[in-house]
Amino acid sequence: MLKTNINLEEMSQKETIEYLKESVQPEIGAIPAYLLGDPSVYEIEHKKVFLKTWLFVGHESEIPNKNDFITRDVAGYSVIISRGADGEIRGLYNMCTHRGMKLCRADAGNKSSFTCPYHGFNFKNTGDCIGVPLQKDIYGDELDKSRLGLYKIRVESYKGLLFGTWNNEAEALEDFLGEFKWYIDILAGRAEMEVLGPPQRFIIHSNWKIGADNFVGDSYHTMVTHGSIAKLGMVPSATYSKKGYQIYTENGHGLNLGTPNPDFAFPEELREEYKSNLTDKQYDILCNLKNMIGNIFPNLSFLISHTKIKGQLISNTSVRLWRPVDVDKMEVITWFLVEKNASEDWKRRSRESFVLTFSPSGIFEQDDTEVFTDITAAASGAMPLMKQLTFNYTMGLHRKPDKDFTGPGVVFDDKFTEASQRNFYRYWLDLMTK
Repeated sequence: MLKTNINLEEMSQKETIEYLKESVQPEIGAIPAYLLGDPSVYEIEHKKVFLKTWLFVGHESEIPNKNDFITRDVAGYSVIISRGADGEIRGLYNMCTHRGMKLCRADAGNKSSFTCPYHGFNFKNTGDCIGVPLQKDIYGDELDKSRLGLYKIRVESYKGLLFGTWNNEAEALEDFLGEFKWYIDILAGRAEMEVLGPPQRFIIHSNWKIGADNFVGDSYHTMVTHGSIAKLGMVPSATYSKKGYQIYTENGHGLNLGTPNPDFAFPEELREEYKSNLTDKQYDILCNLKNMIGNIFPNLSFLISHTKIKGQLISNTSVRLWRPVDVDKMEVITWFLVEKNASEDWKRRSRESFVLTFSPSGIFEQDDTEVFTDITAAASGAMPLMKQLTFNYTMGLHRKPDKDFTGPGVVFDDKFTEASQRNFYRYWLDLMTK
């Protein structure tokens, strides 16, 4: 029996963690509502999840040239992601080591060095301090610039997707992704991919976990929340989203794989490129793919979707970050990815497909954001904790995994189950209670 009259704000962090162990029960499908609205949980998440795990920062195609850079938020801290003259990609804490001023205010650009706007200290894009105004006059020979280099954040890449972490003890990115790499290959490694345009950004008054939960495994909502697409004739029926597979792997990663698809919705002229980058089994999945929706723990979601544009079926590919701003607010950052070697006409039509569906003005996006905000509002304040309100995540608990699927992970033979969400919260709880 759970404790009553709980107030997490009055409890120590240790006591809150013990209550999480007691109240969060993914194995039986019991996820308390307070996880989405309690500030104490949000504070522990920042320390235990976001400062410890790998977080998405961008795509290599955003910085294709030497000295190109982008600035990104990593767990609430500004970071410069820069490709040096040597071609190496580095992550630098966007803070002058002299007095802590933010070095770079631009979102992107090309610079070999950064000058602090406070006192003028100058840093190479490798992080080395290379200039101090009036150094000999005011410091003599006492200043050791080698000790003033910018703090570096670990940055690693997989299939062009760039991730950073503040945790020097974190396992290598490829180990963290594990078996899930098999599916990322289809998403981002099927061809040489590039980001078109700057990422789109908008704010939702929602807890970040709702977005991750939605993408990691929730196809069930499609027939109701997105029911209008069946009425518009964009899909054959409201239950089309059930067909396919739900898959999860270690470390909280998961996806829904929509099949079958009688039409090939990718550029025909790139079939040989796909074959050269994918295994035969991965290529078979691509050829039969209706959609692919998933989440790389904690907060990078992705989507391959198909839409008819001017009578022709065409795919669009995007990745999106649910960046926490507060317990009840997140910034959604979305990157549109496209095959670099596709024709300009195909790229244009794929972008039209993306804008129609999952851009800020897209029909799917607006459906979802309304739901996300209402869930967060209902889960906030004292009442959900006081009444011990618990969400039901028991869908599919009775089912056995499919042993015959061609890819890795724990697989179920249709998408209407909550196994991936339970896996997400199981790993989240492990990190929160370490």
